[in-house]
Amino acid sequence: MDRRHAHQPFDRALISDFLRGRDILSVELLPAGKSNSNYKLILSDGEVCVLRLYNYGNAERETYVLNLVRELVPVPIEIDRGATWSVFSFLEGELLEQVPEHSGAAAEALAQIASVEFKSAGIINADGTISPFSFGGSKGFIAEKLEDAEVRIWLGDELVDTLVAVFQREAGRLDELDAQSRLVHGDFNPTNILIHRGKVSGILDWEFCHAGTPYMDIGNLLRNTATDYHRAIKQGLEAGGMSFPNDWKARAELVDVTSQLEFLTSNRSESFKRQCVARIKKFISKFKD
Repeated sequence: MDRRHAHQPFDRALISDFLRGRDILSVELLPAGKSNSNYKLILSDGEVCVLRLYNYGNAERETYVLNLVRELVPVPIEIDRGATWSVFSFLEGELLEQVPEHSGAAAEALAQIASVEFKSAGIINADGTISPFSFGGSKGFIAEKLEDAEVRIWLGDELVDTLVAVFQREAGRLDELDAQSRLVHGDFNPTNILIHRGKVSGILDWEFCHAGTPYMDIGNLLRNTATDYHRAIKQGLEAGGMSFPNDWKARAELVDVTSQLEFLTSNRSESFKRQCVARIKKFISKFKD
């Protein structure tokens, strides 16, 4: 399966205290998401909720950020929590992946998320402090991934050398993006966005959230959306209060290629990694000259 971590099996005993004697009428695995396991539960008293089993991320950190953005975009409410799990309210809606004509509304929500600004870039901790994390430049995440043995196996020395040259030439833009400290969802793609009655009804799966450049979320949304909807995405970003330079798409692509490098070192499937290599080659063809 194309996942970072295998699905964890449902275990009723894990949430026995939360159930307080209630029966579970149905359990449904929600297939979206690549790291953690999410189960929709319908309980005997009529409550509908989602049990989230963590393979990656931190429940306290995720809930802190959910509470931070609750007045800006619709997000689940945490109902209960254990050492390795949380129970959240269930949000109605279809995945944006199924109704891409509402990509503009998703982009407007992205802009609302990016309106939250921190004092510095990095990982957001559960207490609101920031742990520094270097994204770009010659000594940060990009350089680390280009030196990774698995990346070099997938790309080969020639492609890696070409990427190094591209990133050196784009150092100015990368440094500018690296200095930004907006709230970033980190996995803003159509499988994490719910649409109900034409509006965004939920932004899910915040385990990769951090303070950084919103162009990461923009690049993710553009990559996973047909080009027919890219104009609507730009209009949605502007409707949400975001302004950007003429090279906004190039900036998004520049940031998004770093995600492709990270994917090559993950547990995602080989077929998905071949797609990443193809995206990197396409990126190089646009940026190398």
